[in-house]
Amino acid sequence: MRSTNFAISLAFASCSFTQDVPLALVQNNTFNATHGIYNSQTARSRIAEANLSTGSSEAVLAALDFERSNWAGTSVRLDPFYTDLPANWTDAPAGSAIKIEQRTNTSLYTIAPTLAISRLVYTTKNLNGTTIPASAYVLWPWAPRRFDLAHNSGAAGLPLIAWAHGTSGWSGECGPSHVRSLWYQFMIFTAATQGYVVVAPDFAGLGLDHNSAGNLIPHQYLSSEAHGNDLLYAVQAAKQAWPALGSQYVVMGHSQGGGAAWGAARNGSDVDELRKGYLGSIAGSPWTSFGTSLRFQQSVSGLNSIVARIATGVASIFPSFSYSDWLTEKGVRAVELMQDLQGCQSVALELLSTSDLVREGWNQTWYVDAFDNLTTNIGKPVAGPLLVLQGNADSSVNATGTSAAVNTTCDVVPDAQIEYVEFEGVSHTPVMFAGQQVWLNWIADRFEGKEAPKGCQRRSYQPLLNIPSYQKDRNWFLEWNQYPYGVA
Repeated sequence: MRSTNFAISLAFASCSFTQDVPLALVQNNTFNATHGIYNSQTARSRIAEANLSTGSSEAVLAALDFERSNWAGTSVRLDPFYTDLPANWTDAPAGSAIKIEQRTNTSLYTIAPTLAISRLVYTTKNLNGTTIPASAYVLWPWAPRRFDLAHNSGAAGLPLIAWAHGTSGWSGECGPSHVRSLWYQFMIFTAATQGYVVVAPDFAGLGLDHNSAGNLIPHQYLSSEAHGNDLLYAVQAAKQAWPALGSQYVVMGHSQGGGAAWGAARNGSDVDELRKGYLGSIAGSPWTSFGTSLRFQQSVSGLNSIVARIATGVASIFPSFSYSDWLTEKGVRAVELMQDLQGCQSVALELLSTSDLVREGWNQTWYVDAFDNLTTNIGKPVAGPLLVLQGNADSSVNATGTSAAVNTTCDVVPDAQIEYVEFEGVSHTPVMFAGQQVWLNWIADRFEGKEAPKGCQRRSYQPLLNIPSYQKDRNWFLEWNQYPYGVA
């Protein structure tokens, strides 16, 4: 039962979209290097302390400036949405909406036309079951999709997709609700313009990264069950905040978010309250386990990069873990600098893409199996149907590993409804483009009340033309524009 006092603090949640509410200050289109915890000069001094080469130092600073140029507003440390929490949020159970920004200033974002944004602070649970606050955004379509209630009586209300993003970073500044493109651009834009409401958690520790007492909320990187909690509780909170949302929803995610979507399916199998209205999950290029990633990692630099990144997640779960348990002195400096600068993926690409970050014998430590056992999705029961999308040219999430994870789960859970779909010649993020018709049709089928295939199924798709004819990966990003002449 939710407390009466807490419910009072949410009375404004049902206000109209047309309400005249203050908007954030309009941001210019230059680098934001003077905003946030560090200005450029302070960042330079921190980078210099890490003993990087001149070339590496300049590359890291450029990456940091690039990330800040893509903030939707100022630093999360200066944005009241992330810093000011209601005093009584600690009274709220997981799945409660504790703060709502009804009308977020869309002019700060590079989203598709005819979409609107709200932002939400809600309560979720981390890996050890502690209730914590987290941030999310809601993407609203101009015209919602409607489904025939004659075929599915539960499809009343606005159809809802819970979206789980891929790796954006490891600190507060890396929350997608704080990024102009919402980090994933066209996948979520497609879902929303097709008429679905998209509820997208930042994942705990991203975006909102401190509680009301000022204590850091660490991001438990690649803890799929914890990220699954973030998804399911965000849905509960959004339904509380906006009663027009339908009771039914589909979960979808990619990469880290693919693991989260799979983790949400796991959570739903034994948590009845979270399972209400759940129609199934879509996991694109999914993270399945630490062991699988290590087994199929082909390059030394790739191994160094993933181990350094995962060390942040291990440190957030095990207080006894030290970065030096896995990393060389250089590796420790690099990870600490990344956290110190609040750097995200662009900074990580410059800091963590070398071959001398991981110390010999790191994989013999207790933490390797402990983290793998806590966070693996493989062989766990799942609630409802699970659609797995995988490109066989994916160098980030190996297709053989994903296929093996599906096989193992199907062997352990023979009555699972899992459909594995592989795309010829397609790489990591592009699988969500190549598979767009597949996942859109799958979502529509669930809302139309159609039964997913029984047991474990496999499909594969080949391109219309030969593989070299196609653009392999993205060679662009969305650039924020405030001038009419920049819009075709």
